[in-house]
Amino acid sequence: MEWKNAEDREGGTIKVPDRWLHLYYYEALNILFRFENALRLFVYVILRKNLGKEWDLAAISEGTTIRSETKKRIAQAQEHGYLGYEVTSPMLYLNSGELTQVISSDAYWKYFAPYFKAAKAIVVTKLQEIGTVRNSLAHFRPIKPEDIDLIKQNSRHLLLEVENCLVQITSITDLVPTNSEEHWYKEIKSIGNNNLSSTLYFSPDQEWVRLELTYNIPTLQKSTFSSKYVNFNVGNLQTIQLIKLFQNIRDTCIYVSEAPLYANFVKDLIICQKQISVVFSKKSIESSLQNIVTDLQNISIIVENETELIQQDNLARGKLIESKSGFAVLREHDNIQPYWQVNIDNLRTPVSDIDEVEYWGQRNNYAIDFISSTSQYPWMPSSVSSEEWPF
Repeated sequence: MEWKNAEDREGGTIKVPDRWLHLYYYEALNILFRFENALRLFVYVILRKNLGKEWDLAAISEGTTIRSETKKRIAQAQEHGYLGYEVTSPMLYLNSGELTQVISSDAYWKYFAPYFKAAKAIVVTKLQEIGTVRNSLAHFRPIKPEDIDLIKQNSRHLLLEVENCLVQITSITDLVPTNSEEHWYKEIKSIGNNNLSSTLYFSPDQEWVRLELTYNIPTLQKSTFSSKYVNFNVGNLQTIQLIKLFQNIRDTCIYVSEAPLYANFVKDLIICQKQISVVFSKKSIESSLQNIVTDLQNISIIVENETELIQQDNLARGKLIESKSGFAVLREHDNIQPYWQVNIDNLRTPVSDIDEVEYWGQRNNYAIDFISSTSQYPWMPSSVSSEEWPF
């Protein structure tokens, strides 16, 4: 039994052994993988928006809910936890057939209908057609080249508004104007201190609000081992604790994410900010404003007090603030100005560290083409493809 490998060739091409499956099988896998994961994300967002913290009590069949069914599946997957990646989001344990049942159910169709430009019967038929091809591939039955055309066409027909919804909620970059008369803006914008600040952003359709909490990372301790290598300890705002301890925010938000971390080493100090984004529907932030404000005020006070504490005692640890280590290396290359490369990977929070479905991992912006091109999905601890840049 000889399993031949693909070969990397010059120019970025790959030679696939002739005995491998026909190329259209891989195209089908790519489309269906992206289609199903986009549908999972969309169903979560809409259920979370409309059902709140009880979103996973939505029924997927008679007597079965998302919570009850996926709890069993997660436990079964953990029996073989040494295989693949550990994922805890219940949505990643639902298949396209079950997602179709949720979308088309009498109880929830009213929430999903605005995102489909067709009657429910047509939507269900097209989803079922995609599901038929998906099941053939998943159970290793042969598919036809024309099946690829069907799933492409049905995806385009079904997902125009779905993709727009996903782009809106993942690309919230418009600052709320400082003269905004929105009551929630006036209540939240002033919360903060020298260590923690808050900034509010609107989605283009103004249906979603992103609250960005920015923590100014303090340098606590520095150890110089040579002129080119430095160890240091800095303060870190723990995203895990933020989600676990502040129930009002966790129960009302859609998701939490971290911005990529970048740092400089200047005059013996690490210059860096940690930015944690919390995304709400505008409807939920209006209806739960006082609870959200209370949580944010408490977070602000705790961050200020605990930052002062660890600056005085590097071995201390608070509810939200902890000490983390890192290092900086002086890089010197011909014809390039020497620079310090700073490693602060310890401050990042992998999705595998947090069980709560509200944590999506690193924040990314998807201006267009979310469904067919995203390289990193929420809840997944690794990328699924290389990044494709538009230039």
